[in-house]
Amino acid sequence: MTDAPTTDAVLVAQQDGWMTITLNQPEKRNPLTGEVIAEISKVLRDVQDDRSVRGITFTGAGGVFCAGGDLKSFQQIMAGGDEAEAIAQKISLEAAEFFGMIAHQPQVTIALVEGAAMAGGLGMACACDFVVATQDAKFAFTETRIGLPPAQIAQYVTKRLGYQKAKKMLVLGSKLTGDEAFDVGLVDQAVASQAELEAAETEIKQQVMACAPGAVAATKKVVEETRFLEQEELRQSAAAYFARAIVGDEGQEGVKSFLQKRKPSWAP
Repeated sequence: MTDAPTTDAVLVAQQDGWMTITLNQPEKRNPLTGEVIAEISKVLRDVQDDRSVRGITFTGAGGVFCAGGDLKSFQQIMAGGDEAEAIAQKISLEAAEFFGMIAHQPQVTIALVEGAAMAGGLGMACACDFVVATQDAKFAFTETRIGLPPAQIAQYVTKRLGYQKAKKMLVLGSKLTGDEAFDVGLVDQAVASQAELEAAETEIKQQVMACAPGAVAATKKVVEETRFLEQEELRQSAAAYFARAIVGDEGQEGVKSFLQKRKPSWAP
């Protein structure tokens, strides 16, 4: 195993082409502090162009995924006087960049959720490609209950749930178990135990490893573009992705390996 730089609050490890990022302040319920966001963001930037890293798992130590932002830091913002609103806007935009980085990461991303996934922690999970949770995990949209809007996570919740379900849960500050989250589509898979959580992660990893990393990155972009490009723009963009792939190393290797009835070079 090759370990990447770590801090006390965030642990980063790599093994067999897969990175695991662990929030490591369980005594505080693994909050998304500014320091945690900065550390994870740096790690994600460092591997954006590294196709030897095939996927990234986000998890939390101590049986807790992430309870969201640090309310003590919110108090410090409120004490900022005339500058408080400007400080709050800056912090919110930093959170937006963080969630967007996870959502647009070229590698496949998985959130493994045990315990609490609340507010910003829930947003971080929703920004991932896949969410697997234990059946007794606790999901909570807590912002409106403490007088705040779920400003930067709303788009990722809406993408997962659809407009009406997302609006209902975000507005009402809904709370869900892992099973209930699976029923509404917030979670891709709900399992009974930590062992089954790890088994579900392994199954996703195996499927990812069978796919070409460059093709995965391009496919994630194509799928995202279906949300905002006009039809003709989407056709042109998709054609460009396809053309670059078919003349590239992965496309040539993939077609040759299929015709030669062998595994492609990227498959274990």
